[in-house]
Amino acid sequence: MPEIIDIRQFDAGQLMPMLQAESSVWGAQLHWDYSASVRLISSCLDEKRLSGYALVRDRQIEGYSFFFYEGEKGLIGNLFVEPAESRVDQALRLLEHVIETVTEIPGISRVETQLPHFDFEDLAPCFAAHGFHGYKRNFMVVQIAERYGRDGDPGRPTALPSADFFPLSEFVIEPWDPRHDRAAAQLLHHVYRDHVDAVINDQYSSESGATRLIDNILHQRGCGEQIPRGPRVAIHRPTGKLAAVLALTSVRPVTAHIPQIAVEREFQACGVGTAMMDAAFRDLARRGFQEVSLTVTESNSGAVRLYQRMGFVTFRTFGAFVWNRQ
Repeated sequence: MPEIIDIRQFDAGQLMPMLQAESSVWGAQLHWDYSASVRLISSCLDEKRLSGYALVRDRQIEGYSFFFYEGEKGLIGNLFVEPAESRVDQALRLLEHVIETVTEIPGISRVETQLPHFDFEDLAPCFAAHGFHGYKRNFMVVQIAERYGRDGDPGRPTALPSADFFPLSEFVIEPWDPRHDRAAAQLLHHVYRDHVDAVINDQYSSESGATRLIDNILHQRGCGEQIPRGPRVAIHRPTGKLAAVLALTSVRPVTAHIPQIAVEREFQACGVGTAMMDAAFRDLARRGFQEVSLTVTESNSGAVRLYQRMGFVTFRTFGAFVWNRQ
């Protein structure tokens, strides 16, 4: 029977075979180069700055999970077990230890996590038993090389929804500049008010949280490498209002990722979000990218339908789980 051991008893060298195995899974199954995360996790291990547990059998590490804190919020950052017939059972053993530790820490009133290595159904009963609410998330991808070609011309045009109230000619799409950050944070806070994604990630629940989210995506490489002049904003010409934002990163040489897209409520359903993505995909195809990925909450059905119209298909479902102290 494998043992559960405090991860701080190990250094990066001891965990490296496991990190390399996980990196291979990220590349093969999630279309993501995980090497930057491996370097960060290794550094935290060597500096004993990572809290969590390792699953150890006969001195061999077969899995690990770590967690950290931001003020009163705990975040379960990862859960990975070497592929095997008993992978889910062993992952649940690890998860039990992590949940019990994080939720019992004095001062922690909320815990969030998203764990893409496991199907929602694999982990949902364990989280529910500890008072967590679960939300199914879709990992989606669109093949832009097939649709646009290297010259950026679409093989088949994207159908834009029609609207009488805000014609697309009233909007200008331009690169996202740091001067847009404050207005973008205000837009995110407003758009995600009473939205399921604000339940999953409480950064959307305040302007300061949205500011930290933008900084992490655009300036701290928290979700892939920046693509020069890749992120975009849409400005409504008559009013000068920020109408929409689109963040883009590179997660491997042929794969771009959309960590954030949002359209201000008054400008929704007029096609500006679709137009932004269409323009971005043309540019990405010219740069040599072959595909674009994103994640979306399954219950956000309007967004799911939009992405499907643009050619996105779901290749993985996973769970987001949230706990709030009563």
